[in-house]
Amino acid sequence: MRRRFEVKIMIRPMEIKLDGKKIRIYRAEGENLPVIYANDDEESGEEVLKACTELSCPPFHLVTVSGMDWDESLSPWASALVVTKEDRFAGKGPEYLEWFLNKVMPYAEERLGGKPPVSVISGYSMAGLFALWAMYETDAFAGCVCASGSLWFPGFEAFAKENEFAGQPEGIYLSLGDRESKTRHPVFRTTEGIFRNLYAHYTSAGIPAVFELNAGNHFQDVTVRMAKGYRWILERWEQN
Repeated sequence: MRRRFEVKIMIRPMEIKLDGKKIRIYRAEGENLPVIYANDDEESGEEVLKACTELSCPPFHLVTVSGMDWDESLSPWASALVVTKEDRFAGKGPEYLEWFLNKVMPYAEERLGGKPPVSVISGYSMAGLFALWAMYETDAFAGCVCASGSLWFPGFEAFAKENEFAGQPEGIYLSLGDRESKTRHPVFRTTEGIFRNLYAHYTSAGIPAVFELNAGNHFQDVTVRMAKGYRWILERWEQN
């Protein structure tokens, strides 16, 4: 019977403000554990960890970052308006990734007792897009959880097919709601097809990947969808 994962959450998780962004570290009991990094629009670490407990995830440390400029910081390159007139796809992904690698990860590793055996990057929506894109830019992460990622982002599918990951991924988890592409919006209608195309592209290249279609729209069961991705990618390392 699988051991039940319950992260040891302190009265208050370790938290700092760094360059205007909030970093929280949720430390689990145990030694030599994987670390999952998550970029959040609104910090949701405790809710995700509760969902992980319900799904009996293997143990891990969670590091969340929130308070970034969502569209600006997580877009890999600049783009014109796509969703609404309020879009701000400034293409500051490279700058944000450099900050993440040079400031967030060293800070977390110092407080967690050193470099972990495995680091995973994860995210939902624009943060899911950023997580998958980051795998092409750095080998700092062994795996990625892209839940309902904004893979409709202009030019991303072509970029993903024309380029190689910076390292050899040990797991790529892709998931989407089954109603997310059932829309009149011409760009959003392409989302499920893009997910399926990239899943086929990765598996044909021998990259361990999975694509899971969940019930609901983009805003349904967000924390559960993230937890399902965490369970899949963590179980891969348990089995290896």
